[in-house]
Amino acid sequence: MWITLLVMAVAVSFEPFRVGMTVLMLNRPRPLLQLFAFLCGGFAMGVTVGLVVLFVARSAVSPEQFTLPRVQVVIGVLALLTAAVIAVRPARPDGHRFTAWARRLADGRSPWVGAAAGLGIALPSIDYLAALAVIAASGAAAATQVGALLTFNAVAFAFVEIPLLGYLVAPGRTQAAMTSLHDWLRSRRRRDVAALLAAVGCVLVVVGVLGS
Repeated sequence: MWITLLVMAVAVSFEPFRVGMTVLMLNRPRPLLQLFAFLCGGFAMGVTVGLVVLFVARSAVSPEQFTLPRVQVVIGVLALLTAAVIAVRPARPDGHRFTAWARRLADGRSPWVGAAAGLGIALPSIDYLAALAVIAASGAAAATQVGALLTFNAVAFAFVEIPLLGYLVAPGRTQAAMTSLHDWLRSRRRRDVAALLAAVGCVLVVVGVLGS
């Protein structure tokens, strides 16, 4: 479970939108407070949703069919299919709409805006629900599953946590480094993203097949 979970968490942490929101928080008034509020909002939403799915919603699923190897294979196949779609589908020019929305968000000064953005970015997505499926299918004790949930969120928000600490020591360098990282991620071609996603999918399928 842990290897699969960490691979998925690292992949989530590199989402361009997530890194872009961190850069945006660093460019708002009182950036340290904004970034902290953003992290708290995202972590609160992610952990709350995770606990509900793991200990409330999963009671409706048959444990005999919901095994970790099967979940890993299913997620791996879905990752491969998504990679194929990304590779062949033409890109849509939606960057201008995001830029305009980001400018409107950057105008505010209240930390509640950052917290709300964190809540929004941590809303249940396909990759997060897949990670929760891996945790639930592991059959581990409740305390271990809670630890796995917290670990996933901690790694997934690494590019919020690290800049938060870095800003205390070197604000200018932290802001420049995150901006460069965001620009680099956005410059990647769709085939690069598809190749990375396909690699993750292959790993998950192999691990799932070997563990079945």
